[in-house]
Amino acid sequence: MADYHVFDPLKTPLEGANLIEASAGTGKTHTITGLFLRLLLEKKLAVHQILVVTFTEAATEELKDRIRSKIREAIDAFSTGKSGESFLDELVKEQASAEDALRLLREALRTFDKASIFTIHGFCRRMLHENAFESGSLFDTELVTDPSAMIQESTDDFWRRHLTTASPLFVDYARLKGFTPEGLVSLLKSKMNQPFLRIIPEAEGPDTGPQEKRFRDAFSRAREAWSSSKAEVTRLLTSYEGFNRVQYSGARIEVWLKEMDALFTYGENASALFPGFKKFCSSEVAMGTKKGFAPPKHSFFGRCEDLYQSSQELASVFARRLLGLRSNCSRRWAESCPRERLRRTFRPSTTCC
Repeated sequence: MADYHVFDPLKTPLEGANLIEASAGTGKTHTITGLFLRLLLEKKLAVHQILVVTFTEAATEELKDRIRSKIREAIDAFSTGKSGESFLDELVKEQASAEDALRLLREALRTFDKASIFTIHGFCRRMLHENAFESGSLFDTELVTDPSAMIQESTDDFWRRHLTTASPLFVDYARLKGFTPEGLVSLLKSKMNQPFLRIIPEAEGPDTGPQEKRFRDAFSRAREAWSSSKAEVTRLLTSYEGFNRVQYSGARIEVWLKEMDALFTYGENASALFPGFKKFCSSEVAMGTKKGFAPPKHSFFGRCEDLYQSSQELASVFARRLLGLRSNCSRRWAESCPRERLRRTFRPSTTCC
């Protein structure tokens, strides 16, 4: 089991690996500066031999300022033999020779510009520069840390290839399901941050042509039937005494009739029917008829039944196609990202001669 104890920057051994758990405001920067001083004095390391890595440029600059200031404070403490800080006072007491300590600290301050204090990406860039032959990178590479432009370009290219050429029916379905370029950007960012993230099943989406044709044919037949029999259907729905008026109330029927008009006027490329459409299907008409009465018969109800069933099949195959697109986009990004990073993230600078 791991050995847990309270961390003491003055007493903690400088050998091996130490994992320090610290929340915000607990003095992490103060601790790092103290350990830096101890490495200078106890291990007699030069400033370029001590690696300090943090996350942001701002944190890096703060660390450089704090460590440089701490070295100056330590020089004053060893020169006078005392300090107003308990850590430095203890450090002065533990050093055998104040002269040796001052020599090491002054040399560290003089050569501080060589200190290895980096962001994570800055350290990686330096390693690539210093090991250009081993890493296969160019000497004059420039590190681009923000991949947003690369992700946006990949998303735009994928959208052009797969959505601008898709049928209006599928585009409408994708829009209703929130499938947008912004959603793809979010997906690719998640993929970059979690490279093992997978969308399953990892399969290409099916061909939806046959289902789209069936839906369009059913839509055309139902629209023709509505055009020729709207008055008769309206009369049946509003006046047939066998209807259960809880399910087929006058107010609801009035709304449904308006929505049916709008569907057959503007909805040719709409992938979804309005919520009350099912009430015009022959199976639903039968369920809404009171006991002891025969369901009213009309060819339009059969046309609606066929259109509703074809819309369900279309929604099912569109869902699989949309999932296939998400999987395809994620997979292509995973395959192309290393090449794009090589081509763009570490790009050679331009020199004119």
